[in-house]
Parts: sequence; C-alpha cells; structure tokens
Amino acid sequence: MNKHKVSVNGIDMVYEECGESSGIAVILIHGFCGSALYWHKVCPLLSEKYRIIMPHLRGHGESSTPKGIYSMEAMADDIYKLIEQLEIDKVVMFGHSLGGYVALAFAEMYEDKLIGLGLIHSTALPDTEEVKEKRRQDIEDICDNGINQYVKKLIPKLFMDSKLGKMQPEVYDIITVGLDMTSEGAIHTLEGMMRRSDRSHVLANATYPILLVAGAEDEVISPLDTFSITGEEVTDSTFGYPHILENTFDGVAHMSLVEVPNQLSRVIANYLKLLYEKMEKRAE
Repeated sequence: MNKHKVSVNGIDMVYEECGESSGIAVILIHGFCGSALYWHKVCPLLSEKYRIIMPHLRGHGESSTPKGIYSMEAMADDIYKLIEQLEIDKVVMFGHSLGGYVALAFAEMYEDKLIGLGLIHSTALPDTEEVKEKRRQDIEDICDNGINQYVKKLIPKLFMDSKLGKMQPEVYDIITVGLDMTSEGAIHTLEGMMRRSDRSHVLANATYPILLVAGAEDEVISPLDTFSITGEEVTDSTFGYPHILENTFDGVAHMSLVEVPNQLSRVIANYLKLLYEKMEKRAE
C-alpha cells in the first residue's frame, strides 16, 4: 500500500492507495477513531481489478486536526477535494460507521461524482435523543479523563465479547490507531455526528444500486437502523426500493472489515461487478 499526503481545505489529508490504477476508483472511508488501517484486510482482496483509495478523515489517523466542529459535510468536502486533485471523474464509495455518514453527505452534495454507494455498519438515520445524550457523555468523559481511557473502553465494544481473545492482535492495532487521535479531534467528530441530518432520502432516491451491510450482533448500529429508511425497515428490497441490496453477517458485530474481511470483500466485489455490468449496458 502506498501512502500520500495532499492539502485540502487548509488541512493535510493523508490517504493510502492500492490496486489497479486504471480500474474503477473505489473510496473506502473508515469509522470513528479509525484510519485506513480499518480497511487493510479488505483492500488487497479488491486491488486486482480496482483502484482503492482510503483517506484518513480530518482529526483521524495522520491527517490534520483543525479547530471547529467536524460536520459530515465538511469531511465529505475534504474527500471531494481529494478526488479533484487526483483528477478522478467518478467513484464508488463505501463508508464504515462514521464513514457511512460522510459518504451519505457526499452523495447528497456531489451526486454527479458517484456511480455507487455502500454503507457498512452505518445508517442514514440521524442520532436519536438517547444517542445524542450518549455522545454528550462521551465528550464529558474525554474532557475529564482524556482520549486514551476513552479509546480503550470504546474499541472492545465494537467486537463480540466471545471474539476478543481470538482477535487480540486486531483489537490492539485498532486501539493503537485510536490512541493517535487527540481529544480535540474526537470531540469535534462527536459534535459533528450528533448534528448530522436524516439522509434517508439519499438512499430512497438514488439512481444507482445501494449496498447496505450489517452485523447481526452489532450493538453500535443495529441491522434495524442500517436497513431503515425514514424510520421504516426495508424488509424486502423488491418492493419500493429494488435498487437497495442488503447483507447481514451472522455472528458478526460492528467490525466485519476485520472480523470477516474475506466475506465482506466478496459482498463488495459482487456489488462492484453488478455496477460494472450496469455501466456496460448503458454504454451499449
């Protein structure tokens, strides 16, 4: 994997890249307290046919930590500016958790740049009042106790308890990435997530196929929230939303990227194949 740094919107954004440079550009966006490392097990499995680009969101990984609230729109615009600098016309975008919120904002703001969109353990719904209160408590916790203690409590909750022992190296690596964040970066991101809007309409009105992936044991974002549009669960994609494709991994929590990367990669690859076939038909 190659690592690069560019200047966008007055910040330094680091991104990692692998794969076929002439292939369809696929943007993989990591979750909260993460970095491109979240996708490292998936990227090689997709790199034979596609150009894979994995940005570090502002305040995360090795990207800058500017002041102010990190709105989903601001982070989406960072990625747009990155794509512009790379002179890429259109992309397919997958976002994990926070990355899904950013991808949805991107889809709303720059619809003409997308040919496909996938939410991985994410949701188009806004925070409930209960979740907003939890984020306020998280901000207070970080202010009182710092980022290190917060990250060490947060990351294990992303996995099933029964898998923590077996996945100790992966959990350690993910905690290490989270510890690279500053308290300010985490707080600015929590504030942005708390203020995000309902983007169910982006899913409902998309003119391209949408991929939704959930973990059956996910206690962070439940399958019900992943598969909900305007608060109503999409229980059968053949009625009302035939362009929405759903996949649930049994025995998986919030981190299919590292829990079952092979299975997730196959789901993504099949989705990309579908997109490619649709593009070919349009070109005929």
